Amino acid sequence: LILGTSAGGSGELGTGSVIDEAGRVLTNAHVVIDDRTGAPFPTLRVYRKPAKVTGDTKRDLTNPVSVKVVRFDRALDLALLEPAKSLGVPPLALGDDSAVEPGDSVVAIGHPEQGGLWTLTQGVVSTVVADLGGVAGKDVFQTDASINRGNSGGPLIDRTGAIVQQVDGIAGRA
Repeated sequence: LILGTSAGGSGELGTGSVIDEAGRVLTNAHVVIDDRTGAPFPTLRVYRKPAKVTGDTKRDLTNPVSVKVVRFDRALDLALLEPAKSLGVPPLALGDDSAVEPGDSVVAIGHPEQGGLWTLTQGVVSTVVADLGGVAGKDVFQTDASINRGNSGGPLIDRTGAIVQQVDGIAGRA
């Protein structure tokens, strides 16, 4: 879980995935970039999934790790975060999105705002959309897996366990 807050206390909640041995986290840029300033939120923290999710946020959200934004691209809505210390989490592999087709099984992991922490929903890829919003290279998959605000930045995972796309919870699509 990623939580970004401004000095005034407003912010964003989203999801991310550890993608390499250095513990870097991939997420959506809108999770970590303040719309008002166009800069990263001054306070960014990652909370790791506990061994057992209890549903009690006081017990499930402990030991945050500060992260900083290494790179981001607002047009592609992607950001790469670097933790201040090891997250102690094995990375998820990046899959071959060119092999994904409508009808393929996928799962989405996230934190829907009103739906709980560390949720997993399953579905299938419904369609492929190239250059979403006229942004070159912003190719997306639509899925029927339940996706909501808070899922943003989480992984859409194929049947091999690899990330094929980041979930965009704002639009309810992957």
